[in-house]
Amino acid sequence: MPTPPVLKGPLPPNTQGLPTPDSIKAPETPAAKMAATKLDRLVEDTIQSMGALFVDPEQIIVTPPMLTALITLDDRMSPYRLDGSGARSVTLNDVASAAVGQNLDIKIVGTISDIRRWDMMEKAGGFLPNILNEMSYQGFTGTYASPGGIALKLRNYFWNPTSEFQWYLYRGGGVLHTYLQKRHEWKASKWASGFTTNDTLLSAVKQFYELAQNDVLLQIKIKTVEAGSGLLLINEDLYANGVNTMMEVLQAKTQLSRDRQELIKQQIARRQSAIKLATTLNQNAATDLSIANRQVVKVRLVDKSMTINDLLRVAIDNRPELKRFEELRLAAKEEIKAKKAPLLPQIYASAAAVGTFARIATVNETSNQQLPFTSSGGASTAVSGSGGSGLPLGSNPGSEGRHKAGRSLFILGVDMQWQIGGLGLTDVSKIQAARVNARRYQLEFLRELNSVCQQVRDSYLNVIQAENLIYETTDAVNSSKEQLRVAKDRLTNGVGTNLDVIDAERSFTRSLVDKAKAIIEFNIAEVQLLRDIGRITPATVVATRPLKE
Repeated sequence: MPTPPVLKGPLPPNTQGLPTPDSIKAPETPAAKMAATKLDRLVEDTIQSMGALFVDPEQIIVTPPMLTALITLDDRMSPYRLDGSGARSVTLNDVASAAVGQNLDIKIVGTISDIRRWDMMEKAGGFLPNILNEMSYQGFTGTYASPGGIALKLRNYFWNPTSEFQWYLYRGGGVLHTYLQKRHEWKASKWASGFTTNDTLLSAVKQFYELAQNDVLLQIKIKTVEAGSGLLLINEDLYANGVNTMMEVLQAKTQLSRDRQELIKQQIARRQSAIKLATTLNQNAATDLSIANRQVVKVRLVDKSMTINDLLRVAIDNRPELKRFEELRLAAKEEIKAKKAPLLPQIYASAAAVGTFARIATVNETSNQQLPFTSSGGASTAVSGSGGSGLPLGSNPGSEGRHKAGRSLFILGVDMQWQIGGLGLTDVSKIQAARVNARRYQLEFLRELNSVCQQVRDSYLNVIQAENLIYETTDAVNSSKEQLRVAKDRLTNGVGTNLDVIDAERSFTRSLVDKAKAIIEFNIAEVQLLRDIGRITPATVVATRPLKE
């Protein structure tokens, strides 16, 4: 197939009488010149006012908006605070400190840790003796019919106090290993409180930057509405002077309506981010929070010289999730030993003191006489008394007297018990279940380790991405700014349309939004990396020097 010839040399003259692009100019009327001047001023104001948000490629200035620039959504509410009844500005340091000290999730997990600590103290009581105090007061009254056919009148009251203690010397190791199990579970709950604190702190910092980002976007949306309003006035002026058509006016009105819709959404989004932050900090949501430091700067919290291997090593040493599963694994190993205790003997020492107090009848200590008891029929029998004391079983008119007296009995002994229930099958089954439980915690530890490594690598890549996006979005801002100027010039010279200016302005706005998000996303990525290596604290999130290994 032959190739078409290549035309060389200058273009042939225009012999058809058609206008060339250079010859197309807007009508040189006073109205057109005035409109072109207004458009120049509008474009320059848009570029300068929006560009003033960025001091340099790594810093944003968030100025508080003028209330008159916002859209009043309800006559009863401020267009900025909306449903808020007060205002308060906070810094990142305020947010970090309040998140750790006031967040309800952290407090709830802290109470669970306290419960585990008292569970451990309960098992520590197994090392101490058991003390038993008992008192009994009883009495005999009435008539006893003996097998010999004699009725004996009985009437006496006596009081027995008993003090006893038992001290388990050996219970198969059950007390020791149960205590150690609860101790490891308590430590695991403390590490659980640690990763809840880390997650809450990360969430609070993210919400602070989200509030800053919504403030920046609110500024950009305000400038967009102002530019759209100015563009509409220019088009209406051009239409009134016959330079423009109604189509351009309607296009400008449509774009202004879209910009106002976006501004309304942004006003609500900014207020919602303030409410979310106040809820995380456990503060009154009616108080509208705003950022105190109006400069949002790119902040590096982790030293750039740290490699991914360095970060992984720090994460393994510091992540509370890994330490929690390690403590749970150790607790499961102690549970295995505690389950073996019922198969072993139990040895305990006991001591007791038993007292007896009653009214007793005494006889002559030099004689070994019998103590008679009178029956109701006048007959009598006798019970032998020794040691100078009689048994308090009834009235004895022949005794030398009755008085209250007490005697004590002391008991000391060592007992051993060895009981195997169900031929040991019950306890062996519990031991095997405890071993499987320990294996489960080992597998969960390995799963968490893999998850930690993945999180660190993802955060490391996100930091690299966010940092490079800052530079790329800066180039996009410069390019879109120039495109906006070109679109204005084309419209002024009659070779462009109103839609070209609107599209260029929207492109410029999107590039500003992307740049603001890139700076804030870099800061969030740095905080996320701190959390993923287990080194996030209120001090490290506001540190002026990056963290080194």
